Amino acid sequence: MNLGNTLFHAGHSYKNAHIKLVCKNEAEFLNVLMNCTTVLQILNEVPTELQDWIDAINEWSHDDDEEDYIVFDENTPIGWLGVNGLLNENKKAYLKMAVFLPDYQGQGFGSFAIQEVMCHLRQRGIKQIILYTDKDNYRAQACYKKCGFRIVESLVETMSNGKDVPRFKMETHWE
Repeated sequence: MNLGNTLFHAGHSYKNAHIKLVCKNEAEFLNVLMNCTTVLQILNEVPTELQDWIDAINEWSHDDDEEDYIVFDENTPIGWLGVNGLLNENKKAYLKMAVFLPDYQGQGFGSFAIQEVMCHLRQRGIKQIILYTDKDNYRAQACYKKCGFRIVESLVETMSNGKDVPRFKMETHWE
């Protein structure tokens, strides 16, 4: 099911939240979100430029293996979810990113958005979703567990900022 740029609701509701596929005009929001000091620290990321997001959105729009979503509270963009692996023959997708502005973290927006995307992926025939998260990112882990993910592996990864970070691989699946 191709969403185009339309909003979708898979049956969950939370306040005035909704999600839609990323489009060109969201590059500024992604640039602000991913350059927020708190976000950079939590995700072990490095600062980016607006052009990086313009280029990324352009690439995503031509990649059938990936979908990226902006999460809104009414008309205000508050977060980003990215999924890839959509064309895997084994029906496994990867939640590559789930990040929210600090003022919207810990309020249920993340679990709402993840459940919406999970429902959408199930309808497309995806059987499993895998993600990676830092061991010390307890808030994210609580959100993922609320959405049905469980820890399946412990590992260390070198992140964008050069740090070796202890991480968990988490997954959820259904038939």
